[in-house]
Amino acid sequence: MDVFGHASESSPASILLDAIGQLEKESPKADDYIQLIRPNLTDAVDTCVNAAGREFETHWQKRLLKAASFGKSVLDIYNSDDFVDMCETLRVLNAVRYYEIGIPLSFEEYHRLTPERLIKRLLNRHEYLLALKIAGYLKLPTDKIYVHWACSKVRVGSEDDDTICRLVVDRLSGKPGISFEEIARVAYHEGRGRLATELLNHEPRGGRQVPLLLDMEEDELALDKAIESGDTDLMLSVLLQLKKKLPLAAFFRTINARPAATALVESSAMHDGDNTLLKDLFYQDDRRVDGANVFIRESLGQSDTRALLDKLALATKLLADSKETAFEVQTLKEATALLKLQEVLDRDLTDTFTGLSVNETLFKLIRLGYHGRAKKIQSEFKVPEKTAWWIR
Repeated sequence: MDVFGHASESSPASILLDAIGQLEKESPKADDYIQLIRPNLTDAVDTCVNAAGREFETHWQKRLLKAASFGKSVLDIYNSDDFVDMCETLRVLNAVRYYEIGIPLSFEEYHRLTPERLIKRLLNRHEYLLALKIAGYLKLPTDKIYVHWACSKVRVGSEDDDTICRLVVDRLSGKPGISFEEIARVAYHEGRGRLATELLNHEPRGGRQVPLLLDMEEDELALDKAIESGDTDLMLSVLLQLKKKLPLAAFFRTINARPAATALVESSAMHDGDNTLLKDLFYQDDRRVDGANVFIRESLGQSDTRALLDKLALATKLLADSKETAFEVQTLKEATALLKLQEVLDRDLTDTFTGLSVNETLFKLIRLGYHGRAKKIQSEFKVPEKTAWWIR
């Protein structure tokens, strides 16, 4: 290499290196050497910096960097970024080259590997302390290092679940970006379900807790965590999975104790037009009026009078056993009676009456000259005489 040669016949970098020797002897020749290579001093500094990166001996690394530092101190303008980066890189390289670590990377190999992958190699060797020091020195995230340590502790730790949970939480609490879900998943796959559940309690993101809880068959806990998160999309996702997994009765028992879940199932079913689910939900929860309303809404969409009457009959049957719904029952009976009457009118007369109100039916009959039929309807539906007079 052109750095190591005799000053009288060598490159500017070699002369700069010799100048350091003269400077240490406090010899005036140091300045003579600098003046000799003054036109090429920038190149000499750069060469010494690059040469330091290719050296494995720390003694020569220091000598070369010292020469580069001396050379750049003489220059009026010099960008020190490469010098600073080289010092930083060599500190990392020397740490991993140390015999107790044993990763003899060259400068080029280090840059091809990248610091992040070097840290991964250290993690695979369980060199957590050095990985943390390097990450901190290079200002890289440390969350994956802590998580890797915790996962390893869960896998090979001989302590009981409570002790491991306490150790992991104490070490990782307050650290940014920590995923307790990842650690809990490892615990679950290691057959330590209780430890996995305890660790999940420290995961602040509900979206990370819920999938693992579902995998662990902790369905109700998963639903509770989704509700606590306040994320309706997450809640809906859990509810859909539970609905597929559980018998319908068990599904309703699960959500009945959770008003937020019940409300979401109801609103989702209404949005999707899933009347079957709504009927089952209202029946299980003994919500007769809401169940009757579903049948009434279905009746409004029927084009066939017979089907419409069947829906109203089912709604009436739901409400018939409660005194609190007497008014609704009476209203439904009157609506049914009117529809049956209109069905007869449609069949007997030459016009269409189905769908009209009582007053509209009276008006149409009077206009067509069927005063007797109109009088009968007025009596049957108790239409006040004053109202009938205005209709006439």
